[in-house]
Amino acid sequence: MPTASGNTCGFRSGFRRRRQLPEHLRSKLPAFETERFRVLPLNSAQARQIVEKLLEDVRLAEYVAWVADKSRDGAHREAFLLQMQRAAGTVLAWGVLERENDKVIGALLARPTIEGLDLEALCEPSMWEQKVTEEVAYPVAEWIEDHCEVESVKPD
Repeated sequence: MPTASGNTCGFRSGFRRRRQLPEHLRSKLPAFETERFRVLPLNSAQARQIVEKLLEDVRLAEYVAWVADKSRDGAHREAFLLQMQRAAGTVLAWGVLERENDKVIGALLARPTIEGLDLEALCEPSMWEQKVTEEVAYPVAEWIEDHCEVESVKPD
């Protein structure tokens, strides 16, 4: 998957130690603002709607390893699964909106893995050249590191 540098559609950052999301963080997520974007917490239905729309674009789906079926039906299935995970509190989700016009252009997902927690940014292809992921993932990664008893590690 592309990394946060260069031409990006996704960003992946790992955190070690804690393998599950702390109970107190599962429902009260903060919002973040950057120079160009607002990063807002999503409920399960919002997460499904945004991620489904993003993954319907095959250009993005091709880079997302956890999407086995890159078709529209595959996007629907993955978005439904994400909705269930968000409702259960096993995934944290934020939407990324352009401040200028409130257009939704991406999502940030934090979820437990065997190694710890992963933070992944999904961004619509029209924004890949604009370094969105670096700008929006940094404050969220910093917040996760401060509140989840983890330390940031670079992915392999």
